[in-house]
Amino acid sequence: MSPAATGGRRCPFCAIANGTAPARIVWRNTTNLAFIPDVPAVLGHTLVVPVAHVQDIWDLDESAGRALADATLTVANGVRRACGTDALNVIQSNGAAAGQSVFHLHVHLVPRMDGGRMPRLWPADATWSSERLDASAELLRAALGRMP
Repeated sequence: MSPAATGGRRCPFCAIANGTAPARIVWRNTTNLAFIPDVPAVLGHTLVVPVAHVQDIWDLDESAGRALADATLTVANGVRRACGTDALNVIQSNGAAAGQSVFHLHVHLVPRMDGGRMPRLWPADATWSSERLDASAELLRAALGRMP
């Protein structure tokens, strides 16, 4: 995929990264940047994105992944200090079915407060039988390679 286009449209995060679109940038280095989204879930909600166009986690190489993880930790510490909270959701979605709406890899850092407007994320009825959990673990082990 072209670094500046997604589905025939210009990538809004590439435009922010290259300075052709406005953004409330709060942090930047040579490989990643962080900015406040136009419609944050709560005050302090910040996005961390690679400067280079990367569509999703599977388009990310190991070096860029390490750099993104380092940037995410740096910005998360800043969000913690700025918002005065010890609660934070780190959300990274891949693909439309997972809720990805901008197809440029991004990590949401969402500070949380008791009684805040963000809902709980885990369904209360997420229960599975031991057999289904064991089968799922076996599939993952096979896909990842056997553990020693």
